[in-house]
Amino acid sequence: MARYSDDELGMRSKITRRDFLDGAAVAVAGAAAATALPGLGGTAAAASGDPKHGAHPAHGGHGGHGRPPVYPPTNTGLQGQPAGSYDVGHAVRDGDFDPGRVRDSGERYDLVVVGGGISGLAAAYYYRQQHGRRARILILEALDDFGGHARRNEFEVRGRTLLSNGGTVNLDTPSTWTKQAHSLITRDLGIDLKRLGDSVDDTAYDKYALTSGTFFDAETWGTDRLVVRGKGESWQSYAARMPMSEKGRADLVTLQTTTVDYYPGLSDARKKEILARISYETYLREKVGIGDEAIAHIARATNGLYGLNADGVPAADAASLGQPGFAGLALEHSTWPGISGTAQMHLDADDGDGYYYFPDGNASVARLLVSHLVPGVFGGAQSMSGIVTAKARYDRLDEERSPVRVRLGSTAYDVRHVSESRPGRGVKVSYSRGGNSYRVHAANVVMACWNSVTSYVVRGLPPEQAEAMRYGVKIPLLYARVALRDWRALADAGVSRVSTPTSYFNSFGLPQATRLGRFEMPHEPSLPTVLSLSKTPNKPRAGLSAREQHKAGRVELVKTQFATFEREIRDSMARALGDHGFDPGRDISAITVNRWAHGYAYEYNSLDDPSLFEPEEKRPYVLARRSHGRIAIANSDAQAFAYTHAAIDEAYRAVRELG
Repeated sequence: MARYSDDELGMRSKITRRDFLDGAAVAVAGAAAATALPGLGGTAAAASGDPKHGAHPAHGGHGGHGRPPVYPPTNTGLQGQPAGSYDVGHAVRDGDFDPGRVRDSGERYDLVVVGGGISGLAAAYYYRQQHGRRARILILEALDDFGGHARRNEFEVRGRTLLSNGGTVNLDTPSTWTKQAHSLITRDLGIDLKRLGDSVDDTAYDKYALTSGTFFDAETWGTDRLVVRGKGESWQSYAARMPMSEKGRADLVTLQTTTVDYYPGLSDARKKEILARISYETYLREKVGIGDEAIAHIARATNGLYGLNADGVPAADAASLGQPGFAGLALEHSTWPGISGTAQMHLDADDGDGYYYFPDGNASVARLLVSHLVPGVFGGAQSMSGIVTAKARYDRLDEERSPVRVRLGSTAYDVRHVSESRPGRGVKVSYSRGGNSYRVHAANVVMACWNSVTSYVVRGLPPEQAEAMRYGVKIPLLYARVALRDWRALADAGVSRVSTPTSYFNSFGLPQATRLGRFEMPHEPSLPTVLSLSKTPNKPRAGLSAREQHKAGRVELVKTQFATFEREIRDSMARALGDHGFDPGRDISAITVNRWAHGYAYEYNSLDDPSLFEPEEKRPYVLARRSHGRIAIANSDAQAFAYTHAAIDEAYRAVRELG
C-alpha cells in the first residue's frame, strides 16, 4: 500500500494549538487557541519572566517583548529540548560562546542550583531542610518549564482536560529505594504509594475486549497489515497470520515458546558469565537459531529501558528482565559480575513491588516539590491528588520576595570560585537568558544538570574529573503525544496498543485509565484520549559501542524537523487503523513531540563498560561526582542510573557534601 499523501494525512489540518515548530513560536488557529488551551488567554506570565510579574529588575523583561503569555504544559508542537534550548551549551562546549557584556545582578544566594529537574529541585529542598526556611536559593533552568525530563503534557479537547507524561513515566520499584528517597517521596511530599497504585483502573478497558496487535509495514514486509492477537491466542496461531516467510513464523514461535537449555551441563554462574559477554541478538541468532525476520520483530523490545536494540544489550540483562528465549536455561534469581543497574534493581525488588503512575508521569513529583519550595506558585503546598489539576502561576516562580526562586530559560555558562585557592569565599555563576548575560553570587552551588555540561561550565575542575564527566552519553528519546477527538478506530480494531517494530516509532497505545483527585482520564471510545508513541534513535548493527550509538541517535534526532515527526505519526496510525475508520485529518486534535536529545542518564553495560566488572569506586561516574570546593554534583548521571529515586539520592549526597 502506498504511503498516504499530505492531504490524506491531514498535514494541513488546522488542529487547535499554539505550536512551537522546531523551536520557533508559530500562532495557529489564532483566537481559538486562546480559548481552547488554558493559560493562553489567561493572566499567567510568560515563562521568560516579565519584570512586572516579579522577575528581577536587572533582567529587564528580556524574552517577553510583548509575546502572549504561555503555559508550558499546554504548548504543543516540538517540546522537551527544542532547537535553541541547547545553543548556549553547545557554544560553550565548542569554545566559541560570546557572552557579550555580563551584567552583575547584585543578587546573593546561599545556594544556586544549576538544573531545575527533580534532582535540582530535591537539592533545593534538602538544603532548606538542613539550613532552614530562610535560606536564599536560586534555581536556574535552561528549559521553559521546571521538572527537566519530568515534563507535563496537557491538552484540552472537546471540553475535557487530558494529561500525559512528556518524559519521566513513573516511580519504580520502591522496595529498592534508599531511606532518604523513600522519606522525601512518601513522607515529605505526601505520596501514598498504595493510593497512587489504586488510582489506575486496570479493568477500565476490559468491557471493550481490547488486546494488543502488531502493524507490519509494506516497506519491510511487502504489505501493510495489522495483526491483532486474540485473548489467549497461541503464538502458533498468532504468527500464522503475520506476513512472514514460513521460517520467520517458525522462528518467532520458537523464540516465544522454547524451553531448550542452550548451555546444558553448565552452572548458573557460568551461564550468566557467558550471557554477560554476548548481546541478546547474538544469543538469539547463534544459540536459539532464529533469523532476520524474527529478530526484526523483537529487536526493539529493549529500547524502553536501555535505548538500544537487541544487538547492544547484554543477553544476561535481557534474560533477567523477562525477554523471551531463556526459559529453558532455568537461571536462578541471583546477581552476576557485570549486571546492569536496572537488572540489579529488578532482582532486588520485592514480590509486591510495582510501578506507580501519576496522570502526567513524574511531572507531579516535580510540581509537588515546587509547591513546597515556592508556595505561591500553586497557592501553597499541594497534596498528591490536588497537584494533578492545580494550575501553576509561572509569574510567581521568580519573585524577589521569595526565599526560593526558579528562573526558567536560563543557561549557566560559567561557574567558578571567587578564588580557587580560597573556595570558601563563594562562587560566581554566570548565565545566559534571552540573549543577555547575567551574574549572581552564591555561597554554594549544586550542579544538577548533565555531567557533560558541568565539565565545560565549571571552571577549575581537575582534568581527570572533567574527562570522567564526559564518559557517559545521554540516551536520546522521543516521546510523542497525540490528542484524539475519540478512539473509536482502536475500539473497532480491538486494540489498546499496537507494536510497530519496523516503522519510525516503536508503538502507539492508549493511556492508563487513571483517576486521582478531580482528574479522570476518559476511557470510553466516544471520548477524547491521548495516544503515546515512543522512539529511541540509535544505530544498530554498525559495530558501534552503546555510547557511539547514542551519539549517532542524537545527531539524527536533532536534525529531524517537526514536520517529519508529524508525518510519521499520521502515516503509521492511518495505515494501521485506516480499515477501522481512522482519519488522521479528522481524528487528531493536537500533537506534542517531546524531543530529548539528551535523555536518560547513561547506564553502564557489560558489553561496553569494563569498569562494570571492577569495584564501583573505579567507575567514571564516581570520580565525576566529587565535589569541587563549594560546588557539588547531583543529577542521575552521578549514579549512572536513570531513575527518579537515583536523582533524589544524588541531590541528598550533594547537599550533605556541602555541609
